[in-house]
Amino acid sequence: MSNTLEIKVCGMTDAYNMSEIAALGVDYAGLIFHPGSPRYAGDCDAAAIVTVAGVCRVGVFVDAAPEKIVECAARMRLHAVQLHGTEPPEMCRALRGHGFEIWKAAGIATAADIARLDSYGGCVDRFVLDRKSAAHGGTGLKFDWSLIAGHTFAAPFMLGGGIGPDDAPAIASIAHPQLVGMDLNSRFESSPGVKSPELIASFLNNLNTFSQI
Repeated sequence: MSNTLEIKVCGMTDAYNMSEIAALGVDYAGLIFHPGSPRYAGDCDAAAIVTVAGVCRVGVFVDAAPEKIVECAARMRLHAVQLHGTEPPEMCRALRGHGFEIWKAAGIATAADIARLDSYGGCVDRFVLDRKSAAHGGTGLKFDWSLIAGHTFAAPFMLGGGIGPDDAPAIASIAHPQLVGMDLNSRFESSPGVKSPELIASFLNNLNTFSQI
């Protein structure tokens, strides 16, 4: 595994907290625009958030109307939109060309869930693999990481779902050539939507150490 994995910290709701996380060298800050989430970012101070430098913003949507996604992406100056619902390949393809990357999140429980991602070839820039749940993520639990072994994905992927501060050794041992990053969320929080810089910094240091062993 490369020791240059990209890091996305999802569920950000506060500009100051985002600036703290950006200072750690994190690549992406995830903003959840799904009203059912306890980390809903739709009521946040957008003017303050878009001024945070050093980190790219990723908007997370669940079965939202395409026009709403495009409008939000422009207003929040999003680098990417992460589609976390049942969005089909056709919708992903239709959203291309608006100046942001398309990331497709997928809940994984079996090998069949991974195989279904093959239909997204050519219409997404990356996948975000999460634990399968009726709530479209947010479980704080992992899926069986052994399911990714030997599968050639239609796009690079990030690993998400229940990653915690103690998981650096296990992540460093993953050898899949298409793994480009990881998605951190609830297990690095001091409260919903507020991330702990100390936990994230410790995790990143440990990941770097184990990646070089």
